Amino acid sequence: MATTEATKASLVEGVEISVFVHATEDEGKVERAALNLIPEGIGRPTSKVRRLTGHHNDPIVLMTMRIKKKTAAGEIFRNLLRSLSKLDRLRLIDEAKERVDKAGNLYLRLDKQSVYRGKAVLQESDAIRVKFKFRVPHGANPVSTVRASIAEVEQKSGF
Repeated sequence: MATTEATKASLVEGVEISVFVHATEDEGKVERAALNLIPEGIGRPTSKVRRLTGHHNDPIVLMTMRIKKKTAAGEIFRNLLRSLSKLDRLRLIDEAKERVDKAGNLYLRLDKQSVYRGKAVLQESDAIRVKFKFRVPHGANPVSTVRASIAEVEQKSGF
């Protein structure tokens, strides 16, 4: 029996979004960018703000947002995949081995400016970090589980 998109998305158990805000950046705009990853109707995430000091005594803010509701986490996952370009989705599948840990967490880094403008673009430096926690069925390979989830969303969305 084929697994539906809703079933695959239910494998996503939670989302953590974190981002560093440097002294030269507008804290409100960076927060808005991070919140752009959460579709309307999901609700406000649990948030934590830590004020840190950088190497040269410059102020740095670490914002962390969490969503633990499975249906919301699945919707954020689907929404983010839809926002990525075809090339970035292919890159994500190709790099899944490097992006998924043994516990079933998928790690993404997204360009702050692009996310602020409403488009997700994979970017490794000075990025918004997104961690999706997947429930990996007993005995299943975490990388294969995540790849199958991405492929299922692609197929159902007609990419």
